[in-house]
Amino acid sequence: MKHLFSFLLLFCMTVVNAQTILKGDMNDDKDVNIADVTSLVDVVLGKAPKETIGIGSPYMVDNSYVVGKWYAEDGTSFTLNEDGTTDYPNATTYKFRPYQGTLMMFNASGKPIKTMMLNEVEKTYLLANNYGGAYFYYINSTSLVTNLTISESTLSMNSGTTAQLSVIATPVDAFNPHVRWSSSDKNIATVDQNGLVTALVGGTVTITATATDGSGVSTSCTITVIQMVTGIKLNLSSIVLKVDGYQKLTATVLPSNAANTKVVWSSSDDSIAEIASSGEVLANGLGTCTITCEATDGSGIKATCEVIVSRDESGTINGQSYVDLFLPSRTLWATCNIGANSPEEYGDYFAWGETEGYNSGKTNFSWSTYKWCNGSYDSLTKYNVSISYGSVVDNKTELNLVDDAAYVNLGAEWRMPSWEQFQELINSNYTTTEWTTLNGIKGRKITSKTNGNSIFLPAAGYSYKSSLDYASSCGYYWSHTLGTSNPGDARCMYFDSNYISVDNEDRCRGHSVRPVRLPE
Repeated sequence: MKHLFSFLLLFCMTVVNAQTILKGDMNDDKDVNIADVTSLVDVVLGKAPKETIGIGSPYMVDNSYVVGKWYAEDGTSFTLNEDGTTDYPNATTYKFRPYQGTLMMFNASGKPIKTMMLNEVEKTYLLANNYGGAYFYYINSTSLVTNLTISESTLSMNSGTTAQLSVIATPVDAFNPHVRWSSSDKNIATVDQNGLVTALVGGTVTITATATDGSGVSTSCTITVIQMVTGIKLNLSSIVLKVDGYQKLTATVLPSNAANTKVVWSSSDDSIAEIASSGEVLANGLGTCTITCEATDGSGIKATCEVIVSRDESGTINGQSYVDLFLPSRTLWATCNIGANSPEEYGDYFAWGETEGYNSGKTNFSWSTYKWCNGSYDSLTKYNVSISYGSVVDNKTELNLVDDAAYVNLGAEWRMPSWEQFQELINSNYTTTEWTTLNGIKGRKITSKTNGNSIFLPAAGYSYKSSLDYASSCGYYWSHTLGTSNPGDARCMYFDSNYISVDNEDRCRGHSVRPVRLPE
């Protein structure tokens, strides 16, 4: 430390050009390199090019000594004597040459610590610092920044945009005209050290530019950020209508504090479907078109909904009737369970992946009788994604057609529903569901919001081992999709008098199957 201090004091005896020593960018997050260290050493050792040492520079030497009591940062002090000696630190004498005018003190990393007016000898000054050393550079007091003029004093910006600010320092020959930029609220807007402002969210923020020469001069710009729309969410992404049918679309504008939440609706083809300013869609003719909802604040944010205008596809095939609920996937739902002759009949029961059910003579539904295992849930032989549930891992998650009870028992036009088709069926945007009774049988009635068509699903319970459980109180309907909790389960639709959802159930149990098909 002593040697470092001596070296730096020796450096102060060298007259150095301002541009060589003091130029450099100032940043908030890191110390500033005032100049290249090698160049500074070369200057001290007298090896610098002649042009770096200027007789006409603002560094004018005064060979007198500044006499007075000086204070270190930790509160200790030392006295600078008239002969240029001092007892700091530890009674070791150091000489250093002060200059008239202003002295800049920097820490060992090159970051400014304090500006000192050397003719104010009675003032308390910091000499040492916690960084283990200090650099001293002399400048004339007239070369400090006295004023900063900013390009904009007030500014309005949209969120998500940028704006460039700049400053002009006075006097024009200030030794260090650089500034440090800062934001009063970085959540609203940020600024980089080139003065580029990025508006983030709505609000008011002050951007400040502060001179880095120690003069304390600053200027600022007050920015009002206007919150723009960042997203629009529609209640429906697709709808199916019959001619003259209608559906209400609603838009949620994000964020909720957007300055302008108004939207405008449009249709890609009014002859197929038109939309009113209220969001009401009216079907005019067969076909497909797109409804667009767009923000009016200039953000360009949009959301779309596909509209399919179709005829009712309800009918009968292979003796099995089906209903068109005008669902977005165009799935047609059978009116009866497999093995039933009317909507309220329970029909047959199948283990998942088996095509012969209770009506075909299977009376025991358990792991010991399940086709696709060796007697237990953890000895699966097909439709397995984990070695923990059997040595045969085929990673199949959907039934093959030969294991699909609807395909095998009703013909190639039919399938067991997918998990997604069940989710669509009970989606409150498309249907309503109620617990009711049909011809004395309890179950769920699901009705299309679009065309009023409906299906009835009886609460047929499930078969486990040799018993029928929860009949008339619950319904269990297989999908063709493997379970998500473990491969010993498969997805099924479950309901009772209060609840309806898609759940996971043991594959070995006997559940109902309600088949589906797609229009040709």
